[in-house]
Amino acid sequence: MEIMTVVLLSGAALVGPRGQGSWNFTATSSGENFSWTSPTSVDPSGGDYEMLYTVTGAQALVSYIGIEFGPYDAMDMIPEDAIETWRASQGPAPLDFGWITVVSDDQEPPSLKYDWIVEIDAKGYVTYKMENIFLGEIEYNLGYPWGWVTVQIESGSIQGNLSIQSVINPCYEDINGDSMVDVIDLLEVIGNWGYCLNCPADINRDDVIDVTDLLDLVGSWGPCP
Repeated sequence: MEIMTVVLLSGAALVGPRGQGSWNFTATSSGENFSWTSPTSVDPSGGDYEMLYTVTGAQALVSYIGIEFGPYDAMDMIPEDAIETWRASQGPAPLDFGWITVVSDDQEPPSLKYDWIVEIDAKGYVTYKMENIFLGEIEYNLGYPWGWVTVQIESGSIQGNLSIQSVINPCYEDINGDSMVDVIDLLEVIGNWGYCLNCPADINRDDVIDVTDLLDLVGSWGPCP
């Protein structure tokens, strides 16, 4: 698949030290992969990095009996747990924050599905990639004279803010913030086991508290750095 051009809403929004950067961009696709690279870089030599990606808007063009409609507001197609995504990764660069899958609904096939990843290259430039994009069907009220009908999603646009920050000696396993990883933090993990959106006990921030978080905590037992 060809790479789609991503339209920048804002150029470099980098303010402050090179250890951090924040950019707004819009991407439009009709099913093709796309990639966006930051116009400015961050320091690639950091020990740990945090990534925060926030979806701020979404629109979709749809078709019915060969007629195209829209664009319509499509924010309700973005799952709640995909509106804001935080991840951490160890440096130095190059590095990535892992692939993330977004599925709009429980129907099969879904109305919308895609995978995305954020990478930092050896020079500190940040790349956002979206692949395996699937645009399906959805029930939508097209108004008079159509009413509620099944429409095909033809293309979509997503606006987002991507922030990268280099951090020093993070201790995500210290859930209660007392500079110690101990039984109190362990009980927080066990007590919140399972699906948990934006929970401090979700150490790797994948929205599920499971054995991965437990092993991270045990591996960091004792005083925080």
